[in-house]
Amino acid sequence: MGPRPHRGPLGRASIGTAVVLMALGGVLAFGVDAPAVVAEYVDLLDLGLILVWAGILILVMQVVMNRRPSGGKTRRTPAYDESDDWSDDGSRDENDVHRPGYAGETKRLPTIRDR
Repeated sequence: MGPRPHRGPLGRASIGTAVVLMALGGVLAFGVDAPAVVAEYVDLLDLGLILVWAGILILVMQVVMNRRPSGGKTRRTPAYDESDDWSDDGSRDENDVHRPGYAGETKRLPTIRDR
């Protein structure tokens, strides 16, 4: 095997941050019995759960952003074939609403009053 390409320190640093946030949040939410003075101002369960979810979010973002590209390169096909816009004689299709003179050929649609 050859040398591994250097990805830089930024790609893996956030994984450690995510793990630390989840661990700190779990300890605050479930492992700390806060004194009444602290619990009066801060709800440690909510703060711990916020930190856990922030860690999960960072971890998921890192997995999605740093995944390896797919193996095959796909070529995008155009939405329509541009060669079909004009017919063989050089004129456009009779149903083409963008051709010159189409506005003069419109017909009034029947309504209930026209019966």
